[in-house]
Amino acid sequence: MKGPTMKLDELKQIFKAGSLVTMLLFIQCAALQEFTSIQKPTLNLEDVQLTGLSLEKINLVFAVAIENPNSFAATLSGFDYDFKLANAPFLNGKQDKKLTIAGGGKSTLEVPLSLKFSDIYQTYQSLKNQDSTDYQISLGLVFDLPVLGKTRIPVSKSGNLPLVKIPKIKLGSLKLKNLSLTRADLDLILELENPNPFSLALDKLNYELKINNSTWASGLTQQKLQIQNKEKSEILLPLSLNLFEMGRTVYGLITGDRSLNYQLGGGMVLDSPISVMAPLQLTFDESGKLNIIK
Repeated sequence: MKGPTMKLDELKQIFKAGSLVTMLLFIQCAALQEFTSIQKPTLNLEDVQLTGLSLEKINLVFAVAIENPNSFAATLSGFDYDFKLANAPFLNGKQDKKLTIAGGGKSTLEVPLSLKFSDIYQTYQSLKNQDSTDYQISLGLVFDLPVLGKTRIPVSKSGNLPLVKIPKIKLGSLKLKNLSLTRADLDLILELENPNPFSLALDKLNYELKINNSTWASGLTQQKLQIQNKEKSEILLPLSLNLFEMGRTVYGLITGDRSLNYQLGGGMVLDSPISVMAPLQLTFDESGKLNIIK
């Protein structure tokens, strides 16, 4: 007795079903293999970029190079940062930042920081007398990855930052050159001190000198003066007083031996060799006592 025979159409259906199951299993295995081989993006914190420098603050940008080794896109959702000066905490925080890195692709995350020198010197008194200080920045970048979910990847870097200090100006001396009944010629010498580790150049200076509450001289000078780092320089301002207009009191002050009260005010513009540093605009106002050198 012969058994039931399978028709050709039935055999084709079984073959198709078997092929479909095999294909699905292959796809699932390939997907599973891809997910199990997920790699975290690699990070490289490049050198800090000095983007701005003034007497008030220093602006920095930390560039983080990101490389995605996977075949699928990786999405950055945000980052946290901890910035230290002289091994002590100074700034920290978190920021939401969306950035998609294509599979096998690269991108760069820029983290800007602005540091005020007043905050630095108030927090770290010892830095007032230093030209630079060590820093350390620690970043944690958070990515949304398949299977792994939110993944934080740390990266850090350390280095050195310059510290800018305010140049100083003061009255050095007032010397009598010539004297007559109607005219007095004097040399006003101002001392400029540069406490920074880089040179400065005086571009212009306006001033007003008062002696015993009376204005003796005022004006604008554009004498060019180089002030080397950690050095002092002098600027000479010739003065000519019309004693006929100013009166006998001024003549008596010049010829007398008493100390005189003075007030020196004005402003100056200084240039530096640092390309990202804008011209420094300073005002000054000091007072004290002086004796005219004869």
